[in-house]
Amino acid sequence: MLEDELREMFAARAQTLPAAADPAGRAIRQARRTTRRRRTATGTMTVFAFATVLGGAVAAQGLGAAATTAADPNRVTFQNLFGGEAPVAARQTQLPTMDLPVDLLVGQQLWTADGQRVDLDHDGDVSMIAKVPDGWVYSDSSTVRLLPNSAGGTVTLSGQGEWAVSHDGTRVATNDQGTLAVTKVSGDDRGTTLASTPVPETAAPVTFFGDRVVVSSEKGFDYWSAEAPSKYKDTWNAELLAVFGGAAANVAVGIVRGKGELLCLVDVTAVKNGLKIGAQLGCGDLVGKALVKLHAALSPDGRLLAVASPSGLQMIDLDRARIDAAANSGKKQAQAQAQVQALVLRADCPITAVDAVVWSDNTTVVTQTEGGGIFACKSDGTKLQVALPPDVQPGWTMIPSYGTGK
Repeated sequence: MLEDELREMFAARAQTLPAAADPAGRAIRQARRTTRRRRTATGTMTVFAFATVLGGAVAAQGLGAAATTAADPNRVTFQNLFGGEAPVAARQTQLPTMDLPVDLLVGQQLWTADGQRVDLDHDGDVSMIAKVPDGWVYSDSSTVRLLPNSAGGTVTLSGQGEWAVSHDGTRVATNDQGTLAVTKVSGDDRGTTLASTPVPETAAPVTFFGDRVVVSSEKGFDYWSAEAPSKYKDTWNAELLAVFGGAAANVAVGIVRGKGELLCLVDVTAVKNGLKIGAQLGCGDLVGKALVKLHAALSPDGRLLAVASPSGLQMIDLDRARIDAAANSGKKQAQAQAQVQALVLRADCPITAVDAVVWSDNTTVVTQTEGGGIFACKSDGTKLQVALPPDVQPGWTMIPSYGTGK
């Protein structure tokens, strides 16, 4: 009987299904997985939070004052976290500044560099103005006038027309409806006409060349001598695109076309049959006739030519260029020209978008930019920020100066 009971017990165990998974074991395994996930999430959030705090500290350091201050234990800063200052991006070097060295035309007012404000007599807008030793020459829609330094009214020099000032600031050349005249603007007899001649109405005075008046038209460039005021004869030089006259009577500087897109500087002399092109002084990215009045200017002593180029403001050393040209004068012309290709620069200042160029003295040129800024460039290459009057209105222009002893 016992044998039969044992046989029934083993048969019952063999037919019974296996027990389900242990609930306690399953809970333990689930808890372990949850713990791992929480540890991973906690670590990620910690790194993110630390990065956020660090970024805020760096930003606070960059936006704060440059001076070093003691750490504040109640603030989260780079200094508190790491015990030092945060690295900051390199700031643009502050340019040295200088006081305004030239006069300004602001609307219809003269603003002098020493702070005077003078209302100009005018008929229509003042279109041109220049400083001379005895005052200011300016023109409007009908008249060319001299405003003297001394008390008194303006002196009428000419009817409306193109005009140019001599380099010593004592004479003005005007073309008033076909009459080219040279008029004194210094001394007690200022306003006196020294010489005149009939010229084409389109002949615009552009500069003085010793005692000669250089004129331009669609035909090119020509000159007339006020010291030998015989009747003017047409002798236009069509190769010249611009002429810069100096105080010296024997030579001026001109621009002619070179190879490709280059323009070249050349010496210019006066001969009986007009202006003659001489030695080539170098070629580069120069300005032509349309822009020369505003974008290029000869220094008062005639040694440097300032030219606004796309790369910056260049000062061309004319004395060195003439020395190089003379050294090559004995060689064949083609070989000599090949060796005088590049302009000889005294300085190249990184001033772009230049609207106007004016010399304040023999070593400093002042530039007005398209954005309304004003910068100076010295002959050693130094660039300076020029301080404008705080109340200056938009539309101001710089006033060139002639014969003021600078």
